[in-house]
Amino acid sequence: MNQSPALRVGLLCILLWLLDGCATQRDCVAPVGASGLTPASVASLGQGEGAIVTWGGVIAATRNLARETEIETIGYRLDRCGKPTARGQPVGRFIVRHAGFLEPTEYRAGRHLTATGRIATVRDGQVDEAGYRFPLLDDAVVRLWPEGTADDSGGWTPRLTPYLGIGFGSGGFRGIGGGIGLGF
Repeated sequence: MNQSPALRVGLLCILLWLLDGCATQRDCVAPVGASGLTPASVASLGQGEGAIVTWGGVIAATRNLARETEIETIGYRLDRCGKPTARGQPVGRFIVRHAGFLEPTEYRAGRHLTATGRIATVRDGQVDEAGYRFPLLDDAVVRLWPEGTADDSGGWTPRLTPYLGIGFGSGGFRGIGGGIGLGF
């Protein structure tokens, strides 16, 4: 079967586009559990204990204890890939409890993280001089986001590699057109 060069280029472009879409999804973390619960609602209502949630935010402090690490986190809404957006109003603070030692220089204040765990309890604590109620995520699986990644982008990350696009359209009553473009 003879295929025209334009058809072969078109099929190659579609294949590359599909492969690119699959490759970018590997950085996404699908949130699991009770999506309606926020740290603030759990702290104020005292409900939600035992629920599995995925929360994210910006690290405020990291404390290593004898057998576990606690990460105090300022919670923010997650984008479509599970990364905290860190824009708008925070949704409350929470503490992530992770079994074992986590390096505090790596898990330092200002880093973004996403954690999935079980809401164990609400603990009374303090933020500076103010009293605060912290929901505690127990047995948490923690994802620390790389520094320098795009933030507040709603899940959109700028491309750093070139891509090839192809398009077809109608010119009205008298014809069709098409084009191929290279972008960055």
